[in-house]
Amino acid sequence: MPDAERVKEGLAELRGSVAGDALAPGDAAYDKARGCFNAMIDRRPAVIARCRGAGDVATAFDFARAHELEVAVRGGGHNPAGHCVCDGGLVIDLTLMRRVEVDADERLARSEGGATWLDFDAATQASGLVTPGGVVGSTGVAGLTFGGGIGHLTAQHGLTCDNLLAAELVTPAGEAVRGSADENPEVLWGLRGGGGNLGVATRLEFRLHPLERVVGGRLVYAGDGVSDTLRRYRDLTAAAPRELSCQAILGLDASLTPVLVVAPCFTGPRTDPNQLAGLRSAPGLLDDAVREHGFLAQQRVFDAGYGVDRHYWKGHFVSELPDELIDVLLARMTALGRPAGQVLIESLHGAPKDVDPASAALGYRGAAFNVTVMATWQEPEHDEEQVAWARETAAALEPWSVSGGYLNYMQADEPLERVRAAFGEGGFDRLRALKGVFDPGNVLRRNQNIPPPAILEHTAAATRLGRKA
Repeated sequence: MPDAERVKEGLAELRGSVAGDALAPGDAAYDKARGCFNAMIDRRPAVIARCRGAGDVATAFDFARAHELEVAVRGGGHNPAGHCVCDGGLVIDLTLMRRVEVDADERLARSEGGATWLDFDAATQASGLVTPGGVVGSTGVAGLTFGGGIGHLTAQHGLTCDNLLAAELVTPAGEAVRGSADENPEVLWGLRGGGGNLGVATRLEFRLHPLERVVGGRLVYAGDGVSDTLRRYRDLTAAAPRELSCQAILGLDASLTPVLVVAPCFTGPRTDPNQLAGLRSAPGLLDDAVREHGFLAQQRVFDAGYGVDRHYWKGHFVSELPDELIDVLLARMTALGRPAGQVLIESLHGAPKDVDPASAALGYRGAAFNVTVMATWQEPEHDEEQVAWARETAAALEPWSVSGGYLNYMQADEPLERVRAAFGEGGFDRLRALKGVFDPGNVLRRNQNIPPPAILEHTAAATRLGRKA
């Protein structure tokens, strides 16, 4: 167990050993630094090490090891599970490491480990370039990438991790490791979808694509016609070209009327793509804000408040979106008798299907959609029923489920078998072997964890004996 007085005494030495800073309870910036996207998470670490480079990260690991502190890693802090902060432990905070360098001639971007997608897109768009990223600007570049990465350009250019060319890590032992096609290719494979299990990423390199303007925005519908419009959305994505990515959000308004938001992103040559005609003529259309604009404007279509709402997310990849499933989702939206949140439907058509499945540590290439139930609320007294609604709604998706869940949206209470299913048996075993090399003590366990072989075998043995490991 950590000795609080020893930790306190060691803070001065830590502060003198890093180029960044170290925060402790009572410091002016401490409360802001310990916050995260999900307002349901309220944890108080003993130390927040605000790093400025790989050397600081290694020093932070050394301090945590010397004082027996649990470690959490904060990039964007956007994960709904709140993995980025822990009670009584040490947070390796990368938010001071946000520089993004662009080589426009080579179409490459090099991002520090704490950069957000707002940082990244602003830098690359200055040269008319992009890589497919997230849809909320405050999301961390590294975290989204290591979980796969679904967004406005998925159909055009694949998942974010498909565009990751290299990464530099600091392992819990303080060692620097680079993963690329030429150097530690197995590490690069593990970073493409395997989560933050191997080390702390201090630098990432991405392939870029030319793009300046898109046709995109939001189409908003309400009323009884939402069911028909959702079917039109499904049919559109089934036949859509790779120039068109499209996502949908199903919800309720205050009067319990169904509401649907469809967000297309078209990168073809037309300014009025005929593929959207069916959606624009659908019943219940309240607002058509789809227009030609810059990609940075498209990235603000779904911007969400940071640290404002309480969240519990749970979902499934599905092989299809049949009428029966659409009816189930609509029925579940009214189950609480008040607006409970929303259901996000992300299409995986187009470029993700063209990528060699063996290039990345994820198992959902064959899915048609990622369907995520997002319970969202503000009152703590509703915690129990909101979580129950999300779980029950997600359970209703199971007959159509393929693979496991999407790592970037998983909560901390997901069982190991569901994490295993996210990679498939072969992928999970490969990741477990990597974990045994780079983090054999499972220091980096505040994530959708892949236990190293020794720890997994101990846990399995304890379970067989009917006792807790």
